Amino acid sequence: MMQYSMHTPQGILGEYVRFFWSLDVLVDAMDTFVHRALPDNCVELIFYCKGKLAISSLAGDEGTTFASGVFGQAQKFRQFSTKHSFHLFGVYLYPYSFKLLFNLPAHHLHNEKIDTETLWGLRGKMLEEQIMLADTDHQRVQLASQFLLDRIKMIPNHDKAFVRKIKSVVDNDSILSIPSFAHDCNLSRRQFERKFKEFSGFSPKDFFNVVRFKNVLKAMDQQRKPLAQIAIEAGYYDQSHFTNEFKKYSGYSPKEYAINYPEEIDTRATRDFKY
Repeated sequence: MMQYSMHTPQGILGEYVRFFWSLDVLVDAMDTFVHRALPDNCVELIFYCKGKLAISSLAGDEGTTFASGVFGQAQKFRQFSTKHSFHLFGVYLYPYSFKLLFNLPAHHLHNEKIDTETLWGLRGKMLEEQIMLADTDHQRVQLASQFLLDRIKMIPNHDKAFVRKIKSVVDNDSILSIPSFAHDCNLSRRQFERKFKEFSGFSPKDFFNVVRFKNVLKAMDQQRKPLAQIAIEAGYYDQSHFTNEFKKYSGYSPKEYAINYPEEIDTRATRDFKY
């Protein structure tokens, strides 16, 4: 049994946090729960309030989950597995949030996972303990919100237009022309690419490839269209390009995903059908 919920950030926090979420999973005896986390251009701060999960990827075994920490923007999928029940609390952050809040360039988090104590020292350890000891997810939202709001007060007032543009892309899963994006920001192509990587974690091309992949997932969940039509509308050159990139990002063929994944459900709350 899985129970998934989302919580909307309040006020100025919404500029940095897309939403808070929680996932409670009961795993039956003799069962194994496996989840596949797909590529994403945002950052997840996750607290494993109950239970631990083993992590693996195409590169092999990646150990077990930390008690709390950050999974950075990713171009690869990971599998998480456990034989025990667990409860997660997460903060889904915009890709630029760590650069603005903690002066950590986004590309330092790319495909990485870092525990909170390594990131923030004693402050990180204290936040972890507070979140773990909280009685409800509502209290966890309040604790995480205050931690981030304390940082927001210290942010210098610059780069707002650039950040707002990235936020709009993430909110709408928009695919923009890279030259026109750079022009709108009054930056040379080289300056733009350097700044974009610093704030998003990706090169512009890789970032928009992930956006396109997410658009395909959304279309496959919500629309009854042939896969070939979805691929064309998403901007893939041909069926081969679509299939190869989908497999690279997810480990599935497009047909496998379309047949096996449940409709209109957040990808955090799914069991992997192929492991």
